[in-house]
Amino acid sequence: MFDILEKKNREATTLKHGENIFHEALSRKENYYHVLTEDGREYDIAYTKNNDFVPENYRKVKAGIEILPSYLSYDENATVTLDLSLLQEVRAVFCHTLNEYSVVIARLALKHTANEVYFLNPLAKIFLGENPRLHIVEHFPESDENETLQIVDGFFIGYFDKNFHKLNAVAAFHSIFFKQSFTNLNLADVKYFELSIAKNVGVGGILSYYTQAKEIAGREGWQIYLKENCTRYPQEMLQKYFRLASKPLESTPANTIYLQDVVLLISTYHASKFDFEIDENILSDKFRAEMDEYAEAILGNHNVLGVLIRGTDYIVSKMGGIRKMATVDDMLPMIREWIDADGYDLIFLATEDQDILERMRKEFGSMIRVISQVRHSVRDFQNMKLLSELEKKEQENNAGLVEDNTVNYFYALYLLSKCQSFMVSGQCHGWNVVNSFKHGEFKRRYKFQVGLK
Repeated sequence: MFDILEKKNREATTLKHGENIFHEALSRKENYYHVLTEDGREYDIAYTKNNDFVPENYRKVKAGIEILPSYLSYDENATVTLDLSLLQEVRAVFCHTLNEYSVVIARLALKHTANEVYFLNPLAKIFLGENPRLHIVEHFPESDENETLQIVDGFFIGYFDKNFHKLNAVAAFHSIFFKQSFTNLNLADVKYFELSIAKNVGVGGILSYYTQAKEIAGREGWQIYLKENCTRYPQEMLQKYFRLASKPLESTPANTIYLQDVVLLISTYHASKFDFEIDENILSDKFRAEMDEYAEAILGNHNVLGVLIRGTDYIVSKMGGIRKMATVDDMLPMIREWIDADGYDLIFLATEDQDILERMRKEFGSMIRVISQVRHSVRDFQNMKLLSELEKKEQENNAGLVEDNTVNYFYALYLLSKCQSFMVSGQCHGWNVVNSFKHGEFKRRYKFQVGLK
């Protein structure tokens, strides 16, 4: 994306201003330009790769995959490939910042909606001309935040806090142009949608992403399938336990969208509008029957509080916002409050963290029930950032360990869905899986959000 700046005294190519100035600048592949208008005014534009707006800790988690695509070419006039709902469902656009994308979004709003558009920077008129719905102001008018789109600086991408009314320019642009980042095909020719999921995503995330993408693609008339060996799990292992579609024989480059990573789809405003549940039919019959038998043996007729506490993976990767996990100390008051109110006689605890397990056993003793599985402490993550990296190292010494860990983790999620109430330390895919399998029938449920103010 190009930022729009006041003219600076530095060496750079000079371009003539015009409606397609950004496309011309992108095609020349330089990072800085002077621009001269017909009436002699001057300004500069400076390029930053879109993914560089993502904080480093999130980029490391995604291991080189673009969270925000580069859009080195795009067509704002190809309206059939645009999702304008973000603009159509508000009444005003407040542009706190002036750059390539806020200009493009403003043009679309002025052309395709009745929105009022506001900028703080008077240079906006160079790009947008005179329009009775374009306003240059010193302060934005008071308004209902649900009726405005605010384009701001900072890492506001909507996905993490589910607020798509306050976005940075790249995220807002992506929510409108995301289909153009997928493919150059005529969308009418698309029949299949190949889904790729990063290798740092656990099995709960795979099922969540797969189900959500299947719902979205299905609304477009596209048949989804999982790219072979894209996850950290062997394909034959996933097919053994779950019903995930494989590549159809009829899928070709002429009729298939190849998605680099599912985050490019699920991080959009479009995706946020879909409610989805992971249907139990995604489980193989044998796997589901085995888990039902195990749940009956472990939980029986007890009154059980289910508690999911994520630890090591989220601590060492320094997750923030809704992905920051509550500690045992954060959760203890509510756990005790629920036990006193409802009389739970067992706590089924799901955690990958040995320190958390030891602390919960110290607090609740024989009330604690867990699945037998390999657990880790933060000290195990020397020179590593993710549980997937540690599993990979362990798998080199024991080829079956990842499968055992995965099956045990999923047993834990399934048993949580059989509890009477459920709480989780923060936003994770386990929250989605457990609630989907319970179909909203918990007596109580709560997700801690200690990372949000």
